[in-house]
Amino acid sequence: MATIAFNDSSDPPPSYDVSVSKYSVRSKQSVFSFLQSKQKRRKASALSLIHEIISSPGFAVSSVAPIIKSCAAALPAAEFSKLLQKRNIENHTALYWAIVNNRREALLEFVKFIPKFSRACSADLRLACMAVNDHDSFMLLHLGDSDVNSKDRSSRHMLGCPQDDIQVHEGDFLSVDSHENNFFVHFVFRMFQKRLRIARKLEVEFVAQGRIWVLRFDMNIMGGNWFVEFGISRDSSPVRPNAVLEIQANRLSPGSDTMQPLRLDMRTSDGVLAPGG
Repeated sequence: MATIAFNDSSDPPPSYDVSVSKYSVRSKQSVFSFLQSKQKRRKASALSLIHEIISSPGFAVSSVAPIIKSCAAALPAAEFSKLLQKRNIENHTALYWAIVNNRREALLEFVKFIPKFSRACSADLRLACMAVNDHDSFMLLHLGDSDVNSKDRSSRHMLGCPQDDIQVHEGDFLSVDSHENNFFVHFVFRMFQKRLRIARKLEVEFVAQGRIWVLRFDMNIMGGNWFVEFGISRDSSPVRPNAVLEIQANRLSPGSDTMQPLRLDMRTSDGVLAPGG
């Protein structure tokens, strides 16, 4: 083992003066401040162009994609995605106004630069779809996937199961008496029985009459019975529904030579359906 002895009486080690140039520090701060200022200007410019795209009535459709791509090129990918999802235009996101003002070209371009919607952005887009009764955009952007049962989403992915087909038609298709508040929804569930047996629960959402509706199926593990119910999501206004659910038969009933659908009366007990009910 090597031992080093220190003698307090020996001469102290030489001292060194260390100095940092104030000019050097100020120079680095100036460069950083300049870069921040440049980034802010680019962000403000991009937001101004986006505002024009989603609000100007005579904006040329052919210019939408090139301008949005140029805005995306001027900012880091994460910053541009954050800019699009921030409520920075009249307390809503740019995507919200693209839906409300029916700027489909802009909407399709915007989503190319957003890997995944934030919860706040998704909530804003759901409000937009309700505001203009836009079921097509709701399905296109998979906005129902954020609130439905996560176990079913996972099993659907593992099964390679495509998205369910949900079509909403305004008007009364079930009787002669037509009424403007009536609508008809056609559901095609992919791998329905397999998914229900795996997840024990299946939920889907759709937009109709300015509300987001929920249709739920539950399976009782002990008895093997299936239960079905429907409701409306948060932020939807209460309603007095007169609903009927028809489930198409896939085989003949005993004693019948035609396949009759199962018809279920879905009216609520007190007549009023509120969000979460």
